[in-house]
Amino acid sequence: MLKFVLILVVILSVLLLLFLLYQSQKMLRHVQKQQAIENKKYGKPRQLHPKLQQTKKNQD
Repeated sequence: MLKFVLILVVILSVLLLLFLLYQSQKMLRHVQKQQAIENKKYGKPRQLHPKLQQTKKNQD
């Protein structure tokens, strides 16, 4: 009887862990989509790395 209860608890724990992992990934994807929309909307200014800026200036 005790083994059965322990197996059941382990199975439920694994199911809960998988459910929480699914929910966190779902929330993360939602936040990433919102961030991408905000970035497109407000146009985040971008800056090249200083080394890349130097090479770009040298090419011009």
